[in-house]
Formats: sequence, C-alpha cells, structure tokens
Amino acid sequence: MHHKKIAQRIVIVIYVLLSLLYLTWRVSFTLNPNQIFASVLFLVVDMVMCFSAILFVVSLWRRDRSASFNDSKQFSIDVFVPTYNEDCEMLEATLRHCLDMDNPHKTFLLDDGNRAEMKSLAEKMGVGYMAREKNTGAKAGNLNHAMTCTQGELIAVFDAAFRPEKEFLSRLTGYFHEDKVAVVQTPQFYYNTNSFQHRHFSDNEIYSDQNTFMHLVLPARNNWNAAYWIGTNAILRREAVETIGGIPTDCVTEDILTSMLIHGKGWKTVYVDESLAYGLAPANLHEYFVQRLRWAKGAFQILRSHNPLFQKGLSLMQRLFYFSSVSHFFEVGIKIVYYLFPAFFFLFGIVPVYPYPPIIICMLLYFGLTRLILELITRGRTNLILDEVYSIIKSFIYLMALPAFIFSKNIRFRVTPKDSRKTMSLRGIIGPAIIFGFNLAAVVVFLFNFPMMSKLGVLVWIVLGWCLFTGGIAFTSCYYCFKPLIIKSNESRA
Repeated sequence: MHHKKIAQRIVIVIYVLLSLLYLTWRVSFTLNPNQIFASVLFLVVDMVMCFSAILFVVSLWRRDRSASFNDSKQFSIDVFVPTYNEDCEMLEATLRHCLDMDNPHKTFLLDDGNRAEMKSLAEKMGVGYMAREKNTGAKAGNLNHAMTCTQGELIAVFDAAFRPEKEFLSRLTGYFHEDKVAVVQTPQFYYNTNSFQHRHFSDNEIYSDQNTFMHLVLPARNNWNAAYWIGTNAILRREAVETIGGIPTDCVTEDILTSMLIHGKGWKTVYVDESLAYGLAPANLHEYFVQRLRWAKGAFQILRSHNPLFQKGLSLMQRLFYFSSVSHFFEVGIKIVYYLFPAFFFLFGIVPVYPYPPIIICMLLYFGLTRLILELITRGRTNLILDEVYSIIKSFIYLMALPAFIFSKNIRFRVTPKDSRKTMSLRGIIGPAIIFGFNLAAVVVFLFNFPMMSKLGVLVWIVLGWCLFTGGIAFTSCYYCFKPLIIKSNESRA
C-alpha cells in the first residue's frame, strides 16, 4: 500500500476517534443546567455536524475501485437536450456542440415550452424535435416522454446551458461495456467564472462553491459505488432507467432519486472527474437562490418520501452516503445556531454550554484540530473562509425549504433563470443580513459595557472573538450579495 494512502487512513482514524471522544465529553460534561433548552439545541447541532464530518472523512478512505474501460463495443446513442424557457441563442450553441460530438448519435431537442421558435431551431440545426401538450412531471416527465419516442441504448443528457466537448461520448461510452453500469457522470464545469458562485484568487486559481462536491465528494463516493447522476453532463443506460419505471416525477431533484433507485436495483455508477462539458453557473444571487432552493426542496422530499436509510437494495455505505447527501441541506440550515448563539450571549445572556472557561477552550481546540485534520485529509482542496461565506448565504435558503419536508407533494419545479435581469433577491440577502446584524449588535453591546464585560474573564473574550469572526464572514457574504448593485451604481455615476 502506498505510504500516502497509509498516512491518510491513519489521519482518518485519528479524526474519527477524536470526534467520538469529543461527542462523549460534550454529552457528559458541557450541558448548562440553567439554560437546558439552548444547551440541548446547541449539543444536537454539534452532534449532527460531527457525524456528518465523520461520514465525510470515512468516504475519503481510499479504495481502489477503478472502472474498466473498453471502447470495442458500439452503442446506439440518443442525446437529449431538455428545455422549458431558455433562449434560442443559448440552445443553438448547445445543440451545435452536441452535433459535433465524435461518436455516432442522434440529437433531440425536448421542448417543454412548446414554442414555435424552438421547432424552427431544431429544423435549422437538423436535430429531432419533441414537444408535449402538457409539461406534467417537469424535466423528469420531459425526459420520460422522449424515452417513449426513441430507442437508443444509451441516453446522454445535457441541460440547455451545457456544451459538451467533442470527445464527450468517446471518453465515456467505453465504461458501458460492463453490463451493470447504468450511469457515467462527469462534473459540472463553467465558462462564466464571473458568476455568483465563483471567486477569483488569480487567473489560474478560481474558487467555486461546488468545487468540494464535484472534485472531492463525488470522486470519493465513486469508490463506494455511490456516485450519482447530477442532472446533466451524463450518459444513462436506457435499460437501467426502465427497470425503475422511468425517471421519477415525484421529486424536483429527480437526478439523485433516479440514481438511488437504480442503485437499489443492483446497478453501478461511474464518476469521471474530467472537464468534458461546460455550462452556465448562476450569474447572480437571484439565480443562485432559485437553484439552491430547488435542490434543498428536492432533498427534503427524498428525506420524507424515499428516506435512503430504509431504501431497499442499497448497501450500508450507499444508504449512509445518500442520507448524507440529502441531509446536507438540513445540516447547513441548522448551522445558523453557530452563527447566532455567540451574539445571543451578549444580547440575551444565552450560554448554551456550562460557563467554565476550560470547556470553551477545549471546544475551540477541537474545532481547530478538526479543521487542521480536514486540511490534511483533503490536501488543501477546501477553503475555510469562502466555504463559510457561502454557508452563511445558503443557511437561510435551506431553512426556507424545510416546509418541503412536511408538505412533500405538489412542489413546483422552478427552472434556474439564465441571464436574469433581476440580480438581487431579498429572500437571498435576508440570512446574511440578519447574521451580520446580530453579531454587529453584540460587538456594540460589548463596547458599551466594556468595563463590566472585561471583568467576566476569558469566556467573554472567546465569545467576542467568535462574534468578530462570524460578523466578518457575514459582512463578506452581504458584500458578495450586494456587489452587483455597487458595481451598477459606480457605472451609472461614471
């Protein structure tokens, strides 16, 4: 076994043991009996986040699962480009890239908007055109309808904004020589790296809030046969989809649910971490909000109606990883406790742990050590500051999706807007603004009561530091949300 792999496994074991020890200590010694509700709430959030992190690092336990590739067998391939309200110029570019792919295939434009201009575009491009009188089932229903009208053994799916590279099919179809492979998925790369989810460090180093998921989480899940279809940039085996009765239409994130049901039937998936298609990321907060809210609602629908922990046919690790994927949105939502409780200490006197300074110091040491260990395990592929900036932005978005857990049915599928003129979203900014406001107020209260506060010992200074850090992160989140308005204002003055 390679020395790096051994070292990584040792670090993973240390992390798991350290986290279990921390949780045991938290339950046994840190509850504040005088404020039991706040204390238990804080403990529950801590436990959820710890177990999530444990599952994440366990998924990185390196296993040798390299999918075999053999391109000697030829398949009939249908390429589906579903659309609802995207413009002609965007779709023309996507269809042109689809037509240019190297392997023999048939390309179809699936128009759920039933628009005359889309039909004309299909005729102009020489691709098949399909439309429905009623767009029931949204994207899933659109794809299912197209499947009834075609016969290709493999189906490549591209969202309207994603443009495949010429070698997309030739690089991926060879994995289907293994009869049980149902899905071959590639990551989502973007050509508009000035989008809301991107931040530039330099010309060669660009942060995206999906980097960890695309290039760390999914490759790790692939080693456990638990990677899944993410809606676009993928090839599906028709037979596998037919064994589950088609793509499920009772969830607005039909991709992950399809994958889970397919895995339950014993099929395999392959994730290939290569840049083989480029798309359009949400350009602004409004588009970002619509997309992330839909993802969260779909995850809560799955948790309610198709809980992975009880899904038939899945292995233990598949159950845990699918559960981790859909519960992730709940975890990010409840992280708001970490962002607000320090401020509540100064504003309302809430102390969610036993007010003994060594307890706070031990908690900080654990957080610091775990962050260091995660950096070692992930080899620096995460970014502490920007990950938290986007976590604050998403926390309220995901909380707004929680009603989907209670009212699972009849949730409308909202297509992510493309090039929307509406750059801002009041519902999108409310979370960062509230978190920043509370932490700013806490700092102000501290300064106005400095003589008294300074006598309370090290606990006050630790919580103040926490408020300053969270407030700074929340301020950055607010700045990113308002930045387009600031730029527009400066341009109008010029």
